[in-house]
Amino acid sequence: MSLLQRKWLVSVFFAAFLLAVIVGVSLRVGMRGEAGEQSLTTQPQTTVTDFLESIPDNTVPMANTVSLPPETSAVPPVTGQVETLSEDSEPAPEESGTVRICIGGDTSINGEFADFAAYKGVDYPWEEISDVMNAADIAVVNLETCVSDRGVSEKREGYGFRTPPEMLEGFVNAGIDAVNLANNHTRDFGRDALLDTFENLGSRGIGYFGAGSDLGEAQGLLVIEKNGVKIGFTGANRVYLPDDCAAGDSHAGINQIGNVQSERTLAYIEKLREYDSMCDVLIVFLHAGEEEVFDATDYQKTASRSFIDAGADIVVGGHSHTLQPIEFYSGKPIFYSIGNFIFWHVDDDIDGLTAIFDITVDKSGFVGLKLHPLFIKNYKVYYLQDGDGKFKGRYGQIIKLVNDLCNPYGLAFDGEGNMTEYVAPPESTEEE
Repeated sequence: MSLLQRKWLVSVFFAAFLLAVIVGVSLRVGMRGEAGEQSLTTQPQTTVTDFLESIPDNTVPMANTVSLPPETSAVPPVTGQVETLSEDSEPAPEESGTVRICIGGDTSINGEFADFAAYKGVDYPWEEISDVMNAADIAVVNLETCVSDRGVSEKREGYGFRTPPEMLEGFVNAGIDAVNLANNHTRDFGRDALLDTFENLGSRGIGYFGAGSDLGEAQGLLVIEKNGVKIGFTGANRVYLPDDCAAGDSHAGINQIGNVQSERTLAYIEKLREYDSMCDVLIVFLHAGEEEVFDATDYQKTASRSFIDAGADIVVGGHSHTLQPIEFYSGKPIFYSIGNFIFWHVDDDIDGLTAIFDITVDKSGFVGLKLHPLFIKNYKVYYLQDGDGKFKGRYGQIIKLVNDLCNPYGLAFDGEGNMTEYVAPPESTEEE
């Protein structure tokens, strides 16, 4: 074959190859077009606006249930209710409601209480009130004990309180969310036992306030948010303790305050002014007063009112081991003492009469109050109901006691424990 013939054959082969490539590309493009037309027929294009308009009113689509077509895949998933997509629109306000806070008084599972709980089970002291506390949005008690296996009592015999750590399981099962540590017994077995208390509470998810690893923590604020409402808790102790029991800048202790004009107290009041802006409802626990009496001291009244003036919405008192009056000051409640809860007591008719304080709040503060009368006996606390025959007469005795204490302050409680306004009966006039 000549050179000219070979060149001609190469040219023909190359032309045939180019023709095959062009035909193949054309066929693939045609197939894509047919597929695209079919896709648009069976799955119409959906815009973000169409998707949002298809959502029924009051429906909040969850991110993991939203499936958008490819055209909108670059849009972030919808995670909440959306009103408009305009840049000028503001996000919908966060929903808020009411919060139920159930508060119990002095609590210490030590001594014979701990022995019985060890024998009958850690839930034994709580079994009658567990449902009420668990039903609350937040449940709080005054923990008047350290929680540890270490240390030697710094109090005289019989007055040093130490709760075995395993007893905290009963607190958890009863729904206790937080405890106040600002009192005169949290430091009973020394600093190591106090540090153990922090560790044992924290490891079980129980919040605490009123004591800490230093002064800043002891004076600190515990905030719990429920139903869109931020509730702040803080506590202070006025009952005498040795100086080394008070928290300092570099050592653990209790948030100890003094008289109303003392440097410590004034510094704490300044903290309350700061905390007022950090939560919707500020609750301050004050451990002060005299034991075994039903009347509040002048110090309790002056200090509690100072706390309200500084921004507190509710003041909760303790230390007397008795119930004491409730006063509204500047429209805000002061519970001068809420008595015992699960605690060693001396006299059934003084220390054994108590209640759960079932408080309702919203973002504006206090809304309402219901009392659940309780009676301490047999190393546990009993839930009382009117007419149920248990400890006959105790339910009415507690309601009457609270009314006797609170009527002079313009408050009363009905037969179901609901707080109402006290209206004095008309004075009787004798006909001449």
